[in-house]
Amino acid sequence: MTGTALDMTSTRQQAVGPVYAAYGTLDPGAVTLAEAFTTGLTLAQVPLQVLVALETGSPALVKEATAALDGLCDRPLIGAFCLNDYWNTTLRILNPGSVLDSARDLVADKAALYPALTRHGAAAPGFIVGTLGENLLEDALDRFGPCPILKPARGAGSRGVYRYRSYLSIADNLALYRELLSVGNIDSSTPILGAAYVGGEHALEISVDVIAADGQAVHAIVHEKLTATQRHPFVDRVMASPPEHPAIIDALPQLPATIAAIITTLALADGALHVELRLESGLWHVLDVGVRPGAGLIPHSVQALTGVDPRLVHLAASLARPLTKDVLAAAVPSHSAAALACCYIAEPERDAVTLARQADLTVLLREAPDVLGWHLNACESVEQIYRPDAGLSVGLGAATPSRALQRLRSIVEPFTYSTT
Repeated sequence: MTGTALDMTSTRQQAVGPVYAAYGTLDPGAVTLAEAFTTGLTLAQVPLQVLVALETGSPALVKEATAALDGLCDRPLIGAFCLNDYWNTTLRILNPGSVLDSARDLVADKAALYPALTRHGAAAPGFIVGTLGENLLEDALDRFGPCPILKPARGAGSRGVYRYRSYLSIADNLALYRELLSVGNIDSSTPILGAAYVGGEHALEISVDVIAADGQAVHAIVHEKLTATQRHPFVDRVMASPPEHPAIIDALPQLPATIAAIITTLALADGALHVELRLESGLWHVLDVGVRPGAGLIPHSVQALTGVDPRLVHLAASLARPLTKDVLAAAVPSHSAAALACCYIAEPERDAVTLARQADLTVLLREAPDVLGWHLNACESVEQIYRPDAGLSVGLGAATPSRALQRLRSIVEPFTYSTT
């Protein structure tokens, strides 16, 4: 097979930005989804066509959509939740009066969020905002040096984030960024932030998953991003918790004050937050905040280290039935450290991928007691215009982050997966 062959795998439309409708009852003493399911909770993914109808806000379409939701389960509908930063109109309709609405609105507006964080004592990147064009890029270069970050002023997460390429001209950077926005279905006429590249290319970066109750952080799990700056612009391929880098450990005492400032900024009493931060000159800078748990297997790691599933915390807060501080604090963790990785078949072994070999791996993953969770996406092909491929997300628990990483690699590397 040649290097020009095509990938067979693609994102399923129904899997993009799922919203889950909640039915039945929510046990106030449950701290994991598994416990909630056994005590009366049922979840159903809202069909995409129903989400589209709800997002219009049209009374007639909303009535039709909610009737469709009632037909998904024989238990009463009690609300909905989403594990990403979209579908805010839908969530407002299905969770009327939710206390999370204003917080979600603020984190989706970086031009408002960054100054608000600064006012409450949390550091945030310096930025300018304007219409995407050469003037904006010239101003960003003048203010923030040769590698400013570009991102949409509206929206959360990493969609549309671009690191200016200093080896290209302004015109080439502009043309490339416009195309990347188009590929990401982001309107290039939206206001764009030109922001400081905090810490530079070799900065230390972490994420913090916060579980809050009564306006305070009950748990704050820090994941060190071990590969965040290795790919352009950012790829979180390997993460570990708790962090082991000496500079991160030295700066951890500052973190509670930063987290408290974020909670105050968002006026958040209860719920789960996912915060991205970078270290510069010994100070944590808030890059992004999600009013939700982290993506992928991060909730599995958080649950292993706290005993609490942040997805259930988020669901309970969305439904205005938050878990109490006492319930959250009483949960029992299963591990003291964890490692997460996105692994891919390395070249040239990729062309030899078979589903039979992946089946052997799945048996190992199912039976290993220290595996926190895994997702496997694989395809086998005999057609020369397609390439076989496999990607694996996996989390391991252990006594230390180093041991978790060693154990993780001992499982995946015999199957020719790589984390580098």
